[in-house]
Amino acid sequence: MVRAEFFRAGFSVAVVIVLQLFSTSGLEATVLRYLPLDRQCAEARIIAVARAEDQVSAWNPEKTRIYTETRFTLEEVLKGKVSRSLTVRQLGGRVGDIAQSVAGSPVFVKGRRYVLFLAPLADGKYRIVGFSQGCYPIISDQEGKERISPQLSSAAGVHIVGRDKKVMIGSISLQEFLAKVRLNLENNPE
Repeated sequence: MVRAEFFRAGFSVAVVIVLQLFSTSGLEATVLRYLPLDRQCAEARIIAVARAEDQVSAWNPEKTRIYTETRFTLEEVLKGKVSRSLTVRQLGGRVGDIAQSVAGSPVFVKGRRYVLFLAPLADGKYRIVGFSQGCYPIISDQEGKERISPQLSSAAGVHIVGRDKKVMIGSISLQEFLAKVRLNLENNPE
């Protein structure tokens, strides 16, 4: 059902593959197709600077997967029309003593700010475009300047196919990154 939602939404990231056939401890891997900034902008219906607020993890009705829903307060919307807050749903989380994680799925920290590239789900909530590729935590550098810090550059258990390291976004200033997004949106209007 999760894959069907993603495919119906035009999800262009390869399917999450979890391998547990030959190991008692389990072997997990996530294979993602590289999603450059222009594709992230095109696939996202909402692009926003947002702050993580409340977070709740729960089982799906069949009790086969845990989902985490994080409510965000939007500070600036670069693309789309949306209220001041929205909820992002992702695979993984902790319910009681049981935790599930998916390599490449972003982990949100309450109070932290992010630049988010979002696509709608059928129930009015949102998903991140391209797993962690569409989630840019905002950090402060040693001089106190705000920067974005892409998560996939150091994600364990993630294999990205089709990436060109020359064009991948590294840690750059928040303002420079937002300028790149705005320019992309201006050059590629819907």
